[in-house]
Amino acid sequence: MRNVIVALAFGFAGTALAQQVPPMAHGTPGAHGTPAAAAPGFRPTVLLETPLLGTEQRIYRLYTIDFASGGATPRHMHPGDEIALVTVGSVTLEMEGEPPRTFQVDQTFHPRPMTPHVARNASTTGPARVSVSSITEAGKPSTIMLPPAATN
Repeated sequence: MRNVIVALAFGFAGTALAQQVPPMAHGTPGAHGTPAAAAPGFRPTVLLETPLLGTEQRIYRLYTIDFASGGATPRHMHPGDEIALVTVGSVTLEMEGEPPRTFQVDQTFHPRPMTPHVARNASTTGPARVSVSSITEAGKPSTIMLPPAATN
C-alpha cells in the first residue's frame, strides 16, 4: 500500500507541476543544480524542476536515473531530501556507514541527506531505472559529487 501511495504522489506532483515549467533537456544541469552529469552506465533525465508552490525557498525536482547492466552512479550525496522508487530491475544502495541494501521494482528508498552513497544496478544482465523526487533549498545543488571512497 505504501508503494502505491508513493507512486501516486510521484504521478500527481509530476502532473501538476509539469504544467508550470517545461522539462529540462536530457541530463542538462539546471540553474539550481540537478542530478549528476551522465557517466558510463548511468544516465539521469530531469523531468521537472520548479519552486514549490507558495515558496521560492525550496525547489522540487523530479527525474529518472537509467542504469545499464552493472552501471552505477559516482559517489555523491544530497543536501536535501530525496525519495527514489525502483521502476525497472533492482538497485543496490551503498550508503556510507551501512551495509548495502538491494531494492526491487515498486520498492522505495530514502538516502539520508549529506550522507555519501552510491547506487548501482544489481544486475549485470539487464537495465534498471529509478524515479526520484527531491526537495532542496533554492540556490543549492540537488547532488554534490564526491571523490571515490578510499580503499585500504
